Amino acid sequence: MKQTIIAALLLLPLPLWAAVQNGRQMEQVANQFLQARQGEDGYNYQLKLQARKPAMPACGQPLQAAWPAGNARPQQSVTLSCVDQGWSLNLPVVARELQLVLVTTRLLRAGDIVQADDVRLAAVNNRSQLSQGIRDQKLVLGQMVRTSLPPGTMLTESQVRSPYVVKMNQPVKLLIQGDGFAVSSDATALGNAGAGERVNVRVGNGKVVSATAEPDGSVTVQMP
Repeated sequence: MKQTIIAALLLLPLPLWAAVQNGRQMEQVANQFLQARQGEDGYNYQLKLQARKPAMPACGQPLQAAWPAGNARPQQSVTLSCVDQGWSLNLPVVARELQLVLVTTRLLRAGDIVQADDVRLAAVNNRSQLSQGIRDQKLVLGQMVRTSLPPGTMLTESQVRSPYVVKMNQPVKLLIQGDGFAVSSDATALGNAGAGERVNVRVGNGKVVSATAEPDGSVTVQMP
């Protein structure tokens, strides 16, 4: 009779607390969360190796991963939680600061003026690329793209320039200035130029002169 009772007890399901959550599965969920957010705050995160795996009750639903509430970057841990068991666990992480550069968020065509929504910071692992990339958004906003750039292209100084204030075949106002005199005339631009750049223009009698493009779109010639 005693042996029968023992055999029957062995067939009973284990208590809920006796079923332990798989430690490898917890690490997989945490790693997937970290990989999906790599570089979004300027850091790359990896789980800190632990000699002893935490023992938590087995979760009957998919584990949830999130950053701990209220933490400032860099994050120190990732939180795993199980809704049906009502537990949460912080796994420590190691943060590595990434080097960020500006990349395009959409297709920019030659001549487009870069706006704030056109670029974002992204992590770059290649050191040679990093030295060429632009980090400061102020250096590209309002600048003109020289050639078409697909989404995700890293921006470099050679890809942008100051916008044209004078364009080829555009009518311009020419101002010739000298010691004590100034003469204005209508002219036609023979090229493109940004503010402060030199551009050839043709005046009414067909003569071509070299002038300086001004921010307002006019051109000037300084006589000695």
